[in-house]
Amino acid sequence: MLKTHLAACLIVTAVVAAPAMAQTPPPAPSPPAGARAPANVGAAEFVNQAATSGMFEIHSSELALDKSRDDRVREFAQHMVKDHTEASQKLKAAAGSMTSMTMPTTLDPEHAKMLQQLQQASGNDFTRNYVQMQFEGHQKAVSLFDGYAQSGDNPQLKQFAQETAPTLRNHLQQITQIRQSMLGTDRTAQNQGGSPGTSSPSYITQPRLDLWRASKLTGLNVYNENDEKIGDINEVLVDRNGKAEAVVIGVGGFLGLGEHDVAVPFSALRWEMTARPAVAGGNAPAPGTARTDTSMASSPSPGAGASTTGSTRAANNDTRGYPERVILPNASKDQLKNAPQFRYGGNP
Repeated sequence: MLKTHLAACLIVTAVVAAPAMAQTPPPAPSPPAGARAPANVGAAEFVNQAATSGMFEIHSSELALDKSRDDRVREFAQHMVKDHTEASQKLKAAAGSMTSMTMPTTLDPEHAKMLQQLQQASGNDFTRNYVQMQFEGHQKAVSLFDGYAQSGDNPQLKQFAQETAPTLRNHLQQITQIRQSMLGTDRTAQNQGGSPGTSSPSYITQPRLDLWRASKLTGLNVYNENDEKIGDINEVLVDRNGKAEAVVIGVGGFLGLGEHDVAVPFSALRWEMTARPAVAGGNAPAPGTARTDTSMASSPSPGAGASTTGSTRAANNDTRGYPERVILPNASKDQLKNAPQFRYGGNP
C-alpha cells in the first residue's frame, strides 16, 4: 500500500505529580484501555514474552542493588529478584508439559539494549532510568498476564498467569508510588528559586532507547508470524497524556482506496528493531526484510536515511529511533478484514 501519513507524535509516559508522602496508598493502577487483553497471544508467545520480561527484571534489579543508593529502590529491587526468580521457575515448570516449548535463555535485542543503558548509567540517572523501565515493563507484564489468564490456550500456563498476575499488579503499584514520589521531588527541585506554582519542563536533548519517533511508525508494514504482510500502519493513536494506546492498521484496498482500517492495541504488537537476514542462495529476502550484504558487514554505518547494507542496518536500527518491522501474532489478512472497522468520525 502506498498510502502515506505524516504524523509527528511524541510518545512519552505521562508525568503525574503526586505528594511525596501519602496517607493512603492508591489502588493498583490498571493498564491503559485497550491494553488489558493482548489479542490472541498463543502459548509459545506468552512463554517467550514472560520469560524475557522476567530475565530483564532480575538482571536490571541486580544492577539496582549494586548501583542505586535510594533505599526505596533497593528494597523494591530485592523483591524483584526474589519474586521474578520464583516466577521464572514456575513458568519453566508450567511450560515443561509442552515438549516443543523452548524457554529463552538470553534477552532479546530490545531488552539487551535497555540493560546496556542501565549498565552505562550511574547515580541519579541510573535510578531514574531503572524506575521508568520497571514502571513501563510492569504495565506491559500486567497486560500480558491478565490477557492470558482470561483467554490462554494452555491450561497449565493459564493457571500460572492467573496465580502470578496479582503479584505483578502489586509490583506495578509499588513502582508507581516510587515513580510519583521521585517526580514530585524532581519538580520541587526545579521550582526552587522560581515563582510559586510555576515549574520548568524537563527538556529532552537527545534520543533515548525508550523513545520512538512516531512519524517513523506510520507506514511500517505489518506481518504475522508466518512472515505474511497483512497490512500497514496508518496512524498512531495517543491519549491526552501522550501515551500510545493503539495503531490503526490499513488492510486491503489499492493505493489507499477501499482500505479497511482496524485499531489494534499497541501492547498486542511485537516490534522488531533489527532487519531479518536474507535467505540463503541469493534469493530475495522475505517481505519487508532488508537484504544482507556480507561483503560490507564491516563497513562503517552511514547516517540515518543514507543507503546502507542490511547487515549495517541490523546493527544500528535499535538506536535510530524507530523499529524495522512490526508483528501482529496469530493474525491473517482475512481476520483483519473481518475485524470491527475503525472510523475516524468527522475529521479523518
